[in-house]
Amino acid sequence: MIDEDMDRLLGFHRRRYWLTNGWSVWIRAWAVEPSTARPHGIRYSFSLHDVDGTRILGYDNAHAIPQRVEHDHWHRFRRMGRRVPYEFVDADTLLADFFSAVRRICEFENVSYEIDEEDLIGDEEVDDVEDAE
Repeated sequence: MIDEDMDRLLGFHRRRYWLTNGWSVWIRAWAVEPSTARPHGIRYSFSLHDVDGTRILGYDNAHAIPQRVEHDHWHRFRRMGRRVPYEFVDADTLLADFFSAVRRICEFENVSYEIDEEDLIGDEEVDDVEDAE
């Protein structure tokens, strides 16, 4: 069952936010049947991309972590092969945690954490990113 915060998260599906430094934040989230891997009934992928479009941070549940049933995890900044378990609490916390991580990375890299514009991720771009995960 989709509750209010999950419904709010689903409303962000395919949004892309462009930061003033040329980086972009991509959000994809869609409802799935609840399962052992995704008990909350949602599949998601949030990512931060640099000016070249390279994924440099990610939060997702596209694949499992070794020795874990749940798929929720995040990929370390600029070390996408490093998966760290993420404890999914609710959709609002997931969004807040991801955007807090983006803000911390911007501060660490001494770049502006300011959204310049917003658009939607195109079909071909969604497919490309999902294939990469």
